[in-house]
Amino acid sequence: MEVFLLWLVFSIVVCLIASNRGRSALGWFFLSVLISPLLSVLLLLVLPKITNGSYVDASGEKITPETHVRCPDCKELVRADARKCKHCGTALIPQKIDLPKW
Repeated sequence: MEVFLLWLVFSIVVCLIASNRGRSALGWFFLSVLISPLLSVLLLLVLPKITNGSYVDASGEKITPETHVRCPDCKELVRADARKCKHCGTALIPQKIDLPKW
């Protein structure tokens, strides 16, 4: 019985973390109840934080067409002021980016 209560308590913690990271609290609660709160927390930490429907990079800066471009070779997002792609080393030509609609 105690294990079940701890499982639910940790699932509620996952719910709060998911809500703080811009994800569905109820969905992550059910996911953590079904699999494991520990696995759910690890998955939440791997996924990027969502802020008001916009995307952020590793430094926490919003990704917009003014701040980031796509590399013409590997198609990864890099900062607009970069001279070389940090992923493949190709010289960059500024382009507009299309963010996926989720």
